[in-house]
Amino acid sequence: MTARLLLVDDHNLFRTGLRLIVQDHPDVGAIAEAGSIAEACALQAADTDLVLLDIHLPGMSGLDGLRLLRQSCPQARIVLVSASVAPDAIYEARARGADGFLFKSASAQDILDAITRTLAGLPCFPIHSSHSTPRGQDAPSLTARQLEVLALLCTGKPNKVIARDLGLSENTVRVHVAAIFAQLGVNSRSAALLAAQRMGLSTPQLHDSL
Repeated sequence: MTARLLLVDDHNLFRTGLRLIVQDHPDVGAIAEAGSIAEACALQAADTDLVLLDIHLPGMSGLDGLRLLRQSCPQARIVLVSASVAPDAIYEARARGADGFLFKSASAQDILDAITRTLAGLPCFPIHSSHSTPRGQDAPSLTARQLEVLALLCTGKPNKVIARDLGLSENTVRVHVAAIFAQLGVNSRSAALLAAQRMGLSTPQLHDSL
């Protein structure tokens, strides 16, 4: 019997990318989506097995809404998802009773592995020290591959060309772009370029990572 998932995130682009990843898991069946705690609770999805819950949501945060989701989805395991790499975010997730924690910069395989562990009843919390330190307090946490995609994205190359240059599938590039947009808090390529420049991720620096 396949598991029922609920994705709670207010960024449609990130939810789409996350859905593309989790739907490939052999144990995942139906996938529902919501953009807030209120929307998630309104679904009355009591048979949900796993919730991937963004920490930063409009209205009520994921941390504050954890208790309400426990009541709405009593049998579900709940994994908090965050762009923050701060150790206190992981500590707070544990303290509030979350079953796991995922960084938005996690690779597709890391996400699938986390789903496997969580559905098996195991805790799934990363060791934050294994992740790179952001360049500044508000800097995004992008993986090496995401930096490569962002570098090519900032030169104006379309997904198809980025996929060819990096030896990836076009679908994988779309997932990376969605994650990058979510990390930078933008919804367009031009906005991503401006955000990267503001955060010190200028195009020359990005190309140094290639």
